[in-house]
Amino acid sequence: MSARIEEMPGRGQYTEAARRARLDWLRRTTGAPLGTLDGAGIPARDLMGNVENYVATVEVPVGLAGPLLFRGDAARGPVTLPLATTEGALVASAARGAKALTRAGGVETRVIAQRMTRAPVFEFDGLAAADRFARWAAGRHAELSEQVGAVSRHSRLVGLDPVQIGRAVHLRFVYETGDAGGQNMTTAATWHACRWINDRLAATPGLAPVYFAVEGNMSGDKKLTHLNMIAGRGTRVAAECVLDRETVRAVLKTTPEAIDRAYRIAVPAAQQSGMIGFDVDAANVIAAAFTATGQDIAGVYESSGALFYVGLDGDGLRATLLLPGLLVGTVGGGTGLPRQRDYLEALGCAGDGGMRRLAEIICGFALAVDLSTMAAVTGGQFADAHERLGRPHRVDWLTRADLGAPLLQPLLAEAMESPGLKVSEVTVLPGDAPSGLLTEIAARGESRKLTGLFPLNVAYTAPDGTAGRLDLVAKVKPLDDEVIIEAAKLAALSGGTLADLYATWRDWTGFKDVHTREAALYRSGDPALTGVQPAVYGVHVDPAREAYVILMERLGPDVILMDAADRPGLWRGEHVRAAVRGIARVHAAWLGREDELTGLGWLGRVQSARRMAAMGPLWTALAEHNAAEHPHWITPGVLRRLLRIIGSAGDWWARLERLPRTLVHNDFNPRNIALRAADLDLVAYDWELATLHVPQRDLVELLAYVLPADAGEDDVADLLDLHREAVRDAGAAVPGRAAWREGYRLALWDFSITRLQMYLMAHTHRELPFLGHLVPAALRLLELEDRAEEAVGAR
Repeated sequence: MSARIEEMPGRGQYTEAARRARLDWLRRTTGAPLGTLDGAGIPARDLMGNVENYVATVEVPVGLAGPLLFRGDAARGPVTLPLATTEGALVASAARGAKALTRAGGVETRVIAQRMTRAPVFEFDGLAAADRFARWAAGRHAELSEQVGAVSRHSRLVGLDPVQIGRAVHLRFVYETGDAGGQNMTTAATWHACRWINDRLAATPGLAPVYFAVEGNMSGDKKLTHLNMIAGRGTRVAAECVLDRETVRAVLKTTPEAIDRAYRIAVPAAQQSGMIGFDVDAANVIAAAFTATGQDIAGVYESSGALFYVGLDGDGLRATLLLPGLLVGTVGGGTGLPRQRDYLEALGCAGDGGMRRLAEIICGFALAVDLSTMAAVTGGQFADAHERLGRPHRVDWLTRADLGAPLLQPLLAEAMESPGLKVSEVTVLPGDAPSGLLTEIAARGESRKLTGLFPLNVAYTAPDGTAGRLDLVAKVKPLDDEVIIEAAKLAALSGGTLADLYATWRDWTGFKDVHTREAALYRSGDPALTGVQPAVYGVHVDPAREAYVILMERLGPDVILMDAADRPGLWRGEHVRAAVRGIARVHAAWLGREDELTGLGWLGRVQSARRMAAMGPLWTALAEHNAAEHPHWITPGVLRRLLRIIGSAGDWWARLERLPRTLVHNDFNPRNIALRAADLDLVAYDWELATLHVPQRDLVELLAYVLPADAGEDDVADLLDLHREAVRDAGAAVPGRAAWREGYRLALWDFSITRLQMYLMAHTHRELPFLGHLVPAALRLLELEDRAEEAVGAR
């Protein structure tokens, strides 16, 4: 006896009560909590005709690619395309292609034809009857057009093609459907026309079919077919561009010859593998644009059949893309849903008259992404941009559920010197605290892994029965390799020589050991460090689970100037001086103890003069890339200055190595520091980049963030003196003022050609608002040092 299956409630009902009943039924029958589905997203009453048995929506993030300059028939001017996707690098690749096409003069687009087909099948009792029917049907275009018009005012029958296969005749109805995709309307129109045909056949001796179906699988509906690649189904649309050599070099980071060669190698490979047509990844843009604008997603399969052509054109490159069967519409179906409608409005394609423009836009952007991806393949950036951290076995990563008593209780018991302490409740508060830049970058690569800052409220009971609560933050760190890979992807997206050189030197850009370095530093208990760090309640390390967790106080209203990097004006003179005096105590504690510091084993890789010189080509590539991408900051004069500094890096870094060095924060700026309001004591966090360097390295970074862009020599000299005196007063032997100034100058040069250039590279792909102040201020500091050197030389 079969088990009774519980029926789904609310079938055919478009009410909120029915939706809730279906959701409750799904929870009950699956055992899954489904908490994210409580919110509907779209009212059930608005979805009649779009979906059945509605339960909730799925959100797909939408990114903007463009603007791309169009010189088309229906699409003209700059266009920005919304792309709904969860594939990292797609929007960036489309944007890069759009930039190249626009810089070279834009993309020419044209709709060649628009067709929709439906192919009913009639089977007869013999070949003769089938042949007779095929001849009869071929002459009935006028009558069938009249039948179609009675059902749909948007569908116009433009072709009627009988295809006989033995005793069966597939009758291909070919329509024009205006601004609708036309799948449903042409089915209804064809059904009505076939009823007229069957009525006529029934009255004609010897022509009554033995079988009939409104679709015999010849229309290619939701399938990619050779017939539709030739004859078309949907919109036949083409795009073409000509890219000059300089645009290919500057934007796509390769050469016309390299792209042409890759194309000519790829075409026979596609033929050998049986590919229908040829392209690189037009489906990416088509699927993302379809999702954003309410198209029939199942149509992506047949719509993505494409013919991509590349060839040398003089000193440049000509590229063409043909989409023979792009199934798009701007009326009907999902195009009427609120957000999809908004995206169509933004494209200027909503409603009647928008279909041709939409088809041209999608084709133009598909050409842009095909070129961008092929350029990435030729330049070696494609694999780099999709690199993932290899793991030999499955890792049981931490989850939010792990941020509970079993993890926290032993840490708090030790930190509070209370072995019998019990944690009774842990609440992970809503709204994650702002994560550091490195954690945010790493999270792009492994989104399933728990990383970031998590505010907690912890209730505990001491052995004597005293109850208490703590406001804490759990910092869950990514692995160093996760940070390194994601940073390398930014370089890969930048392309060219920079991508290659960065891949070579990426383990020496400062990110190696960031996960173990900070954990060890917080565990050290060094008095100079604990004096400026947030209160630490323990560090949990479990390499098997890739778990590196730092439990610390949650800084509250008694702390000022947190996360103020985008508001440098908040840092007044007394605040800057307090921060300098605070970090000077750390510098003093470790100054001259280089061997002891490096011998601890957790500091990671320390830079050297020899390696800085060897990495010169990378620093040069970074500076040249940033000059091309951010010419308003890295002007020709600034670039020449940077290249002079890079060219002599081996020499001046050797001088830097001879100066007294210490433990430096190495990320000492308003993103990672604050002050306790009562006495302006420094609080410095995010120590993952800490390293061995001259103490002035931290001062350089702080001044570049907080001094105004028109700062003068007196501002710098006063703070340099304050820093030197504070290090001396904390008990360290310091060199004279001239040597201290030299250490500052060399640290500034180091910051300007390394960290500052890394920021600018990242800014190309992800906006860093604080650079609007940081870059001009850092360049001002360089200018002041040039003047100071000139003054010394004049004397």
